[in-house]
Amino acid sequence: MDNPYSSTVTDPASQSGGSSISPGVLQALAGTKPWVQFCAILGFIFTGFMVLAGVFMMIGGEIITATGDSSGMPFAGFPAVLGIIYLACAFFYFFPSLKLWKYGRHIAALLGSNSMTDLEAALDAQRSFWKFVGILVCVAIALYIVGIILVVVIAASGAMLMPTPSP
Repeated sequence: MDNPYSSTVTDPASQSGGSSISPGVLQALAGTKPWVQFCAILGFIFTGFMVLAGVFMMIGGEIITATGDSSGMPFAGFPAVLGIIYLACAFFYFFPSLKLWKYGRHIAALLGSNSMTDLEAALDAQRSFWKFVGILVCVAIALYIVGIILVVVIAASGAMLMPTPSP
């Protein structure tokens, strides 16, 4: 006789024949793997270009400051500050690329093993990527809002300081 108090919920792994993963899931992930790795490699390349650009800007700024030819610059250290900003951006671009690369590697491991553990690792790497990107987007939106407010305040204070034309 069946136990009326037993749970009727069954383990999804036991329904799918153990810990195997459906061919559709494997095919979908196999289709995304080359694109994930392509985007990760492009991210690493662009990060390298940003580092080079930041270093060259800082060196160029030092050369301009040393020669005393800073005409047209708002202040003498502007290229160096811009170089530091580029280096900071490169720092923040590196991590999403690394997370994408790890996601691609976990997909490759999953395709070789067909194990639920590798699927969980791949999905966790993908979750980590999107969490990082989401946080960066929130920070960027906040910086845009602060920047817009600063521009409005500076423009308004500049307009107040302008002399009114006499008729």
